[in-house]
Amino acid sequence: MDVSKYCAVGCWVDGSIRVYSLPDFQQLQTHELGGEIVVKSILMCPFEDSSYLMATLGDGSLFYCDIDPETGKLSKKKKIALGIHSTTLQLFHAFDANHVFASSDRPTVIYSNSNKLVFSTVNMQDVNHMCPINTAAYPDALALVSSSGLIVGSVAAIQKLHIQTIPLGESPKRIAYQEATSTYGIITMRNNNISAPSVSTMCQNITDSSDVVNGMDPDSRFKKDAANNSEVHNLLIMDKKTYEVLHVHRFAPTEWGLSVFSYHCNEKDYFVVGTAFVNEEDSESKDGRLIVFRWDGTTLNQVASHDVKGAVSCVTEVCGKILAGINNKVTVFEFKEEDGLKVECKYHNTLMAVYLRARGQFILVGDLLRSMALLVYKQLEGRLEDIAKDYKANWMTQVEILDDDTFLGAEHFNNLFVCTKEGGMEEEDRRLLKLAGQFHLGENANVFREGSLVLKNPSGAPPLVHKTILYGSSTGAIGLIGCIEKPLFDLLLTLQEALARTVTSIGCIPHNVWRAFHNDRQKEPANGFIDGDLIERFLDLPRTEMNKICVDLFYDFDGTGMKREGTVDDLVKLIEDLARIH
Repeated sequence: MDVSKYCAVGCWVDGSIRVYSLPDFQQLQTHELGGEIVVKSILMCPFEDSSYLMATLGDGSLFYCDIDPETGKLSKKKKIALGIHSTTLQLFHAFDANHVFASSDRPTVIYSNSNKLVFSTVNMQDVNHMCPINTAAYPDALALVSSSGLIVGSVAAIQKLHIQTIPLGESPKRIAYQEATSTYGIITMRNNNISAPSVSTMCQNITDSSDVVNGMDPDSRFKKDAANNSEVHNLLIMDKKTYEVLHVHRFAPTEWGLSVFSYHCNEKDYFVVGTAFVNEEDSESKDGRLIVFRWDGTTLNQVASHDVKGAVSCVTEVCGKILAGINNKVTVFEFKEEDGLKVECKYHNTLMAVYLRARGQFILVGDLLRSMALLVYKQLEGRLEDIAKDYKANWMTQVEILDDDTFLGAEHFNNLFVCTKEGGMEEEDRRLLKLAGQFHLGENANVFREGSLVLKNPSGAPPLVHKTILYGSSTGAIGLIGCIEKPLFDLLLTLQEALARTVTSIGCIPHNVWRAFHNDRQKEPANGFIDGDLIERFLDLPRTEMNKICVDLFYDFDGTGMKREGTVDDLVKLIEDLARIH
């Protein structure tokens, strides 16, 4: 689509964009941007079946509008914050398509996918300028200028700018990041029956648990021949920047690493690992260890080890202490480097404590078959006390604390559910975790982490989503769960119901049937959740269908505190803003 017959000018006096025709310079339109920040960069660019005019301001904001190639008229003005400093736009060509590089304190690549603009943040900082180059030595490359120098590179895959695969040659099981040492602690499993090369066999720095049993007499667990065991578990220390494996610690034969986390205590940082000794004749592990390691930059030292009766399925921190789930017990350990690990208190009323989350003095326990329980750690009294439970029999695969009164759970039948802690007058009501929402995800979520896949909006505008939880599934998918306010939830719920009647699903399965919470005992309608995948389908609809759906949808679209009926453009902007959080 040819827009070369038009010229766009950004005016500093009135903060507007003016479009002129070429070659007669006849003014076709004046488009007010509003505000007092001046235009710093302007660009017209065709993407797929559409053409856009983009303009950046001195505060890092980007305005973009559709431009009609026949008349030069501008429409559908939208705004996004790319950074907090002045941004420069530069066109480049890659993968047989146009792309725009936004040079700023938060550099971004802009491109079109399925006729929708996508803003992909580059994993660099403070790019001052970009220039495309194409030579024999640097084909289809980009030259980037920053405060530290000149960088020449190329875009390998525009949607995979931040993805890098690190081959280990063995299976990673758990991972923890230690910010103070810029290292990862990774528990891996290697199959001894496979002779392929792996990092745990090629690393130059290797220690073995049979060599560091705290000076005590090694028992039969450490005397077994590792060659006779098909699985060998290791703790890898990996550099954050180079992904080089700096050290490998091999656990004892038949000892499996189950959990790891980074622990800060007395101005020092440690990796705490939970293990289990596996015997094929036993239905569950009867022995395990809680081990504390310290990485000093060159050597991994085992500073403490504590034998326990059971498998240490999970470890985390509560009030500066180490918290561990060991078979049917939740145990608090006190740690001092000179004294080692000492048990402070235990909680026994679980079938199998497999997941733990702590927030302040509150502890959320994910039980293998008994759903979730909320405990409180009374530090002065040195004891754990349960304060509320979900009495439904859910087979848990992960738990997370959303806030002091709201808790997220995932269960074996690919469902998510949310419980809240009630504050009623009756003791029975206060001890009950009440169901607040349920939803069929369709895949097994087995890890939750608070975080985001994109940088937070630096513009200072109130966020649409207040807290985001990343989940990983057993199918290899990464997804996002966000917490939103009730007015936005009500709007999206109404929109979701309208879309469910309009959009045809794969296999023609009704949306309410697919998303209904169901397991081997019950099936109930979904509630308390919005299906983000369905909401984003609104952007793919023809304009006529959008107009039919956008009826009687009231919301504070302007951020003034006053509700009004939304237009199609209001909904498109709102959904695009929500889509950018992932």
